[in-house]
Amino acid sequence: MASGKRRARSIGRALLAVGALVLAACDPTRNPAWTLGGEPGMLFTIKQYYELNALEEGGICSAPLLEGVTRSRVVEDEPGRFDVDLGYYYRDMIRGDDCRPLPNAGCSALRECRGFAERSFVVGREADRLKVLAMSGPKKGRVRHP
Repeated sequence: MASGKRRARSIGRALLAVGALVLAACDPTRNPAWTLGGEPGMLFTIKQYYELNALEEGGICSAPLLEGVTRSRVVEDEPGRFDVDLGYYYRDMIRGDDCRPLPNAGCSALRECRGFAERSFVVGREADRLKVLAMSGPKKGRVRHP
């Protein structure tokens, strides 16, 4: 009976450890997938800011999603400040669907509100938190921070 309790505790501890690892992997500030220029979470910070504030295609695409990065480069790395050039693929949450049927013609070959683009970002560090200070390119009227 005592070995059964020990085994249950060991299983419980193992599950707790696995759970902690899974949660850490999901945290964008710790997940290596969101690291940019050696800074954990920088790409996630840029993605959030871009999705809240960017416009694409002359303002037609007002809800762009940063879907993938094609290239990134930290141009300047000063204490507490990073200048980042980013090439990316975007798709608009509202207008960027895969197929826009035309009457009697099926799907259009032209897709709007999706494509490749480039922007520059200035990211600052406030205490232990990263924050986008500036972004090039078209923006919505009121800048919002996550």
